[in-house]
Amino acid sequence: MNSTQLKQRTLAAACISAFALLSTSAVAGTIVTDWGYSTNATFTSATYETGGSGTTVTSAYELSWGGTGDFQNPTGNSGTDRSALTIGSTSSLTGGGPVTGSIFTTIGGTPDASLDQIGLGVTFSHWNNPISAAFNTLLSGSVRDTLTLTPLSPVGAAFPAPTIDFDFRFAETPNAGPCAGGTLPDCADLYGIVGFGNFNQTFKYNTGDGDVTYFASIFVLGPQGAPSPVGTLLDGECAVLNLSSGCQGFRTAERDVTTAQFAFAITTDRFPIPEPGSLALLGLGLAGLGFASRRRKV
Repeated sequence: MNSTQLKQRTLAAACISAFALLSTSAVAGTIVTDWGYSTNATFTSATYETGGSGTTVTSAYELSWGGTGDFQNPTGNSGTDRSALTIGSTSSLTGGGPVTGSIFTTIGGTPDASLDQIGLGVTFSHWNNPISAAFNTLLSGSVRDTLTLTPLSPVGAAFPAPTIDFDFRFAETPNAGPCAGGTLPDCADLYGIVGFGNFNQTFKYNTGDGDVTYFASIFVLGPQGAPSPVGTLLDGECAVLNLSSGCQGFRTAERDVTTAQFAFAITTDRFPIPEPGSLALLGLGLAGLGFASRRRKV
């Protein structure tokens, strides 16, 4: 850690402690200003087309389909290449978690990544390689996420947050069109999220002098804090996914890897809800994420 980072963290801790002291009169107990966490997400089920050819793989961190090739090293041969959806961490797009780290509580105001009040970590990536239309492709799946929080200041015992399950839909579109609201020559494949409200998920923690209510809010960015690929899909795209108009999801360009990286904040006040489509819909379970460039390891 360089001197600038040390000064930033020292300032962050001092500011949070000051706010915590000023805020104690507004809550029943002592505010936890710093949390450690560990999270893991896994695929729990998947459905594929039937009646075609090719092979499918369903494992904890990988759903893949197509020929006999390697989805991470496509050859351009649609008869052997395959595509995949993978769960990764802050260091790799494959192989899953767990992801560990720590995060400061936002006491009033809006979370600030420079003060270590926002964490991001677990990734979902679609490896979109052109494959033969004869292959059975992914249709839907389910994800389960577990999260353990450990109070660091003041120090407390680790406790499990609720396990969260959410579903998604997937559509492998014909490369030559017609596209569901997309553009030629290549139609983007489509990923739609069927999940929970992502803002102000409440939980309580008692350090010994009374319950304090916290709010966990989940949002989605691109890899390493880039703009989010997730938003509101077009009505035609939602229809292809068998979802209602206004569904949330992302488009995955052909011959590319599209990654969504989940982020979260823990606040003492309700997080202002942004306009629809600007953030993804997931619940408290996907809060176990740590900002790759700034996260503090436990």
